[in-house]
This record gives sequence, structure tokens and C-alpha cells, in this order.
Amino acid sequence: MRAMVMTDFGGPEVLVLQDFPEPDCGPGDLLIRVHAAAINPVDCKTRMAPRWGDRAPPMVLGFDASGVVEQVGSAVEGFAPGDAVYCSPSLLREGAYAELVAVDARVVARKPETLSHVESAAIPLAILTAWEALHDHARIQTGERVLIQAGAGGVGHFAIQLAKAAGCTVVTTAGYPESMALCRDLCADEVIDYTTQDPVEAAGSCDVVFDCVGGEVFNQSIDCLGVGGRLVTIVPGLPGDQINKLFGKNASLHFEFMGSAVMHERQPETQAAILAEVATLADAGKIKPHVSRIYTLEEIPDAHRQQESQRTLGKLVVGMT
Repeated sequence: MRAMVMTDFGGPEVLVLQDFPEPDCGPGDLLIRVHAAAINPVDCKTRMAPRWGDRAPPMVLGFDASGVVEQVGSAVEGFAPGDAVYCSPSLLREGAYAELVAVDARVVARKPETLSHVESAAIPLAILTAWEALHDHARIQTGERVLIQAGAGGVGHFAIQLAKAAGCTVVTTAGYPESMALCRDLCADEVIDYTTQDPVEAAGSCDVVFDCVGGEVFNQSIDCLGVGGRLVTIVPGLPGDQINKLFGKNASLHFEFMGSAVMHERQPETQAAILAEVATLADAGKIKPHVSRIYTLEEIPDAHRQQESQRTLGKLVVGMT
């Protein structure tokens, strides 16, 4: 099969279009014909240096997929060849920058009926991250004030929509006219221009802060948090000089890593359940992915360069057909 293969650790130039062995469909797997995949920051980080144990090149990245079931593992029930599905493939297996991908059936759901494969491929990893952060960790409630740091990004633009769907007042930060416009289009209640406004002063006291940036923005997030608030971050390697402020606020800090459920066999089926609920929300018009550009399989190195520019609105998607 054709695949964009990571031939070494390094820059986007290590991604090379090659013939690659078709994946085996294990007893608990679905073999999916990939119609579209998506680009995520974790793709670029995995490409640059070893991250997941002894996994090494050559390997295929791509941790979002939408496509059609080609083969069903012998132990799998509820799926049949021809089903249109979407999922986030495991970080520990070959991914979706290829014509075929084998995925644990427990993390797969039927794609939204009203969305194309390109739109559906933009959803899984980012929305699983946002859902787990807001619902599982922060346990957002109707009427709460929720701050999303970097609301126009891949995770952030879904976080805005999930928090709005839950009945929260949503505040978000953005730094460019086009990113602020996207946040407003997604119905954020307040959009803070961090280039001209003090985010701490503008955000006020928030029940929940979702940090998608890290670094100094993480420290800033602590100052935006109200008494008894919940702070969730998706960025490791945080500065620790301000963390003790959480004690005085009787606040909690949570880390969100959506890959953990599959890596550690910690109820991976919950991801399929989330994606099924998201498909319902999408078909009801409450979730809409923003795809800023569609690339071909051959153009994936360019997609990585764009992802690393940190100027991407929503998601970048790879169309296979």
C-alpha cells in the first residue's frame, strides 16, 4: 500500500512516500480503508525525537482517521465491511498516513452521517482531548465560566463548542484577527485579544481554565482561576513557580493525555462512546470541525511545516480519495 513513511527522526524531510506492508487485522481489530486523516502536534513531536518507548523508524504516523471498514477481526462484533467509521489510532501502532490502517475496534465509532470523511477525520484526537479535559477532569456544569486558552486551535475550537453545548459561559484567548473571528463564529461569549488586553484582567474569575499552550500561559491560567476552580492542561513540562497559588484557591490541577486510555488499557472503549456522542452532536449541528486546509498524501511534509508554524486555525486534513 502507499504510505507516507517516517524514515528517521528529524524534520519534515524524513517523511517519504513509499510502498509499505499492509497492516494485519488482529482478532480485536478493524482494518479501515482510509479516506481522510488529519495532522496533530503529536505527529510532529513524534517525528522529531523518540517518545513512545522503543518505537523507531520506519513507521507511519497519523492519529486521526475516517474511512470505510475493509475487514473485521474474528473477535469483533457490531461492525461489518462497508461501515463508515472514524477513530484515533493508537500512538503505539502504525497510523493513518496510509491507504489502510488497523485499529482496535474498541476505539472506533460510526462517523457523523452529515459530515464528509474530510470533516470527520478532523475530529477524533482533538475532540477526545477536549472532551476528557472538560467533562472527565473539569466536570463542567451549566452556567459555569470556562476559559479556553487558544480557542482557535485544533483542540481549542472543539473545546469552545463542547463548553457551549454544556451551557457554559465561554471565554477564550486569541491573537490574530482570523483566529478571533473563528472564535466568534463558534459563539464564544467573550474573545480576549491577548496582544492588546491583559488576559487575567479580561477573563476575571473562572470556574474552569483549559490550558492548550503551556509555559507562561499556564502561570497566567492559575491567576484566571477562581476559588475552588479546576485547571486542566494538555502540556507537560510546566513551570512550577506559581503552582502553590492553587493551594490558596483550594483549586485542582489536572493533566489530560488522551493516548493514555489505549496505551495503558484503561477502558479504551470509552473513546468510542465519546465519539458516538460527538457524532450525535455533529448531526444535530452542535459540533462543526473547522478544516483550514486539505492536503494530499504526497503533501504531508508541507502539512507538518504548517502545523509547526503555530498559525493554523482548526485542523489540517489529508484527503486520500
